[in-house]
Amino acid sequence: MFRPQIQKTRVLGYLAIINMFLVYWALNSYTETPTFGYAIKKQSESHMNNQINFLRDLYNDSLINSGKDSFSYGDFLIGPKQSKIKTTKGSKLSKQITLSPRFSAMITEMLMELNIDSTDLVAISYTGSYPGANIAVLSALEAMHIKAAIIGSCGSSDFGATNPEMTWLDIENKLYKQKYISNKSSFATLGGGLDKGTQMSTEGKNICIQSIYKNNLNYLDTSIPNENINNRMKYYDSVEGKGEIKLFINIGGGVYAIGDSIERNLVPPGIIYPGDIDSKKGQSVVYEFLNREIPVININHIQVLADWYDLESPPRKTFESTKGSLFYSKKQYNAYIIIIAFLISAGSVLAIGMISHYEIKKRMYASEPESII
Repeated sequence: MFRPQIQKTRVLGYLAIINMFLVYWALNSYTETPTFGYAIKKQSESHMNNQINFLRDLYNDSLINSGKDSFSYGDFLIGPKQSKIKTTKGSKLSKQITLSPRFSAMITEMLMELNIDSTDLVAISYTGSYPGANIAVLSALEAMHIKAAIIGSCGSSDFGATNPEMTWLDIENKLYKQKYISNKSSFATLGGGLDKGTQMSTEGKNICIQSIYKNNLNYLDTSIPNENINNRMKYYDSVEGKGEIKLFINIGGGVYAIGDSIERNLVPPGIIYPGDIDSKKGQSVVYEFLNREIPVININHIQVLADWYDLESPPRKTFESTKGSLFYSKKQYNAYIIIIAFLISAGSVLAIGMISHYEIKKRMYASEPESII
């Protein structure tokens, strides 16, 4: 029996499948809009990526890890777990996350949220534990033309800058000499227990002391808590001509920068505004700045930050620029896709209808009328 195309079960099945796919496509469509500060965040990310590639060549020439990534982007910078300059235990995954150039875009986002600009001065304390986070902060400062007063330290927890032949202070100075960064430490400590490397051997301490002097840094040598904190604050206060300190950034677990292990766990990651925590309870540079009504950015609890800012965890071995919610905001439904899906759906039905109409008309002309007896 003759059936036009539009009445065939097979054709109707195909139409149903096509239309279900088009509905799914339209419902799951979205539009991407660049977020505020897109250009600056992209520039910051590019700065960090350039520095990692420079260090890759440097490590290759120095025969350190051959400059090759093993599991994630930039992880050639991860040092050995056991080292003469190791201080405490650390998370390898956290160190890997901070090595993504996207981490610098996250820092840039925080700086913009706090309305920090080139007229302001930023105080920083960092250790060798998170070389990726350190580079990310320095890259964000470069992109935003912000000056910083920095105190660094040599020691590192597991999987940080634990290569004795390339401490964090060495890395920082290499980047500075090659003009990748315009900010670097002025003072440095050994880091670790009492900020004097109590977990290190005598050889490890000597390596760090040599690294401090080799890189033309002032040795902040004091183990008395109040003296250490006061000396740090005196340095930050003494920096003139660069602007007023509007922010303190802490990276890692410097004992006098953020407190001992108990206090460190009580200080939340990310942006901390004065009043967010009880700053009268602890003794550290973080609390000193909060008591002065100066906000703090705390770069710790890295996996929490990764969840908040849509960073890959674990990160990939290859790096793709300007990806994720730091660069684009998504809005459900894309009008162009919906229109295209509608046109395809309507067009397929119309096409089958026209073919069926043609077949019916052709059939009518081809059939002979019955004789009337």
